Amino acid sequence: MIIQNVLLPHRTGRYDVLVDGATVSAIADSIEAEPGVRAIDGTGKVLLPGFVDAHSHLDKSMLGRPWYSRKPRDLKQLLADERAMRSAPDWDAATQIRRNADVMIANGATHTRAFADVDTEIGLSGVEGMLQVREELRGALTMQVIAFAQSGVSGRPGTAELLDAALAAGADIVGGMDPCSYERDPVEHVDLIFELAERHGAGVDIHLHEPGELGAFSASLIIERAKAVQLPRPVVISHPDFLGSVAPDRAARIIDDLAEAGIGVTTCVPSGGPMPPLKALAEAGVAVGVGCDGQLDSWGPFNRSDMLLKVYLLAWRCGFGGDDDLQFAVDLATSGRVMGLPDHGVGEGSAADFVLLPGATVGEAVVGLPTERVVVKAGRVVAEEAADVG
Repeated sequence: MIIQNVLLPHRTGRYDVLVDGATVSAIADSIEAEPGVRAIDGTGKVLLPGFVDAHSHLDKSMLGRPWYSRKPRDLKQLLADERAMRSAPDWDAATQIRRNADVMIANGATHTRAFADVDTEIGLSGVEGMLQVREELRGALTMQVIAFAQSGVSGRPGTAELLDAALAAGADIVGGMDPCSYERDPVEHVDLIFELAERHGAGVDIHLHEPGELGAFSASLIIERAKAVQLPRPVVISHPDFLGSVAPDRAARIIDDLAEAGIGVTTCVPSGGPMPPLKALAEAGVAVGVGCDGQLDSWGPFNRSDMLLKVYLLAWRCGFGGDDDLQFAVDLATSGRVMGLPDHGVGEGSAADFVLLPGATVGEAVVGLPTERVVVKAGRVVAEEAADVG
């Protein structure tokens, strides 16, 4: 495959990109294509690394199902309603995960970190469905599976054993949830999550919805534990919005500690409340990822698995209007660092995982939200048009 006359991020001019098998073999002003090589015209288009949806909940998607009426509820009721929904006789985890993953791919994501809830009501059905879909889509989507204790561990005896079984079955990462405000035993919760990760050589990802100093305290426990162990996969804090509400000097110290401990963060761009200081995190060397969260789930109807839309919303939410700022937003959404993929990009020798978008500049591609998208995974075109909302 050769993609001709295309704009590349962080470069001036236009280039030809030659793909040999699953790898970029050459990038030059002009490359003579040999007979039989598929040529794609990149005139007026931008070639980006494939989007990395660094925080997805594929197992919660209600795509293809009847409309779900939502009412204001607190966190515990949200979780209880969600468990009831997924315990229904007609709910098939693999079907819902596949529907959401197909949308994700069509919209340009080539990689994702996907949470699968684990609790004593649904058992391992979500993890099993995720592992099934990961295998089905292995040629189109690189998926890291997170066994996620969203309903807690200490208050649900048997959950720790289920997490252990999920990791043994093939999950890559163990996920925790609000050590203080939800678990009410932060030290025990953080210790348990890290002990499971150590036992299985897994990564860690802890949701941290806790605000202000409460979130800062939980983060300090995670940082302390991460410094004490050496895990083969990254440690990540999801939703670190508390960093946007503590005093700036306090946030700066925590950010330095995150960088020193090698802990990454992911944001799903909250619609309200504080945003974590993304530029300060990136400048400190912290791996920052962006994700779409859940699409059309029982919590809310607005999210969709479209990372280009998420970049647009991130830029709008942060007031990023300049070309450099828009490129920064794209860089966050295409970074593979939180997945342990530091070389994900468009360069000679890199994996041929791309999304090709109309646009004379990267910024134009973001604000235009084009539906025309050519998605390439491992050197093979896997989608050529953005997905409907569903």
